[in-house]
Amino acid sequence: MSPVLRGFIVANLALCLGCGSSGPRCVSVSGTVTLDGGKVPGPGFIYFTMTESGEAGIVRPGTTEFDANGYYSNVTTFKSSDGLMPGKYRLRVDCYKTPPNMEGKPVVSFIPQKYQDASKSGLNLTVPGDVSRLTYDVALTSK
Repeated sequence: MSPVLRGFIVANLALCLGCGSSGPRCVSVSGTVTLDGGKVPGPGFIYFTMTESGEAGIVRPGTTEFDANGYYSNVTTFKSSDGLMPGKYRLRVDCYKTPPNMEGKPVVSFIPQKYQDASKSGLNLTVPGDVSRLTYDVALTSK
């Protein structure tokens, strides 16, 4: 078998791995984002960066959008919207009054800058492999 054909087959197999019937099981994650114990000032996004893989040694990040009430569900990965793979995650949160833009307007965030960097946010999540659903509330503080 040629190296090119072998590489093509390996790449396609890697793409087939993931949540759903053909790969490791995912966990449906939902919850609420709060700021200082109350409602967030607007909608935003949560980014889940996998720091330690669980099943099958696959590392796959996820993202979800939360609404103006802070509620989120349907965490998606590049493969599916079935949830997150079991493992450990660091979280990054964006909630902008004026988001990054091409017009050159100043970016204004509703939440402290530390939450916009997963390595500094202090937000960590462990997704166990023995559950099908998980509720994880994200409590942000303005200080």
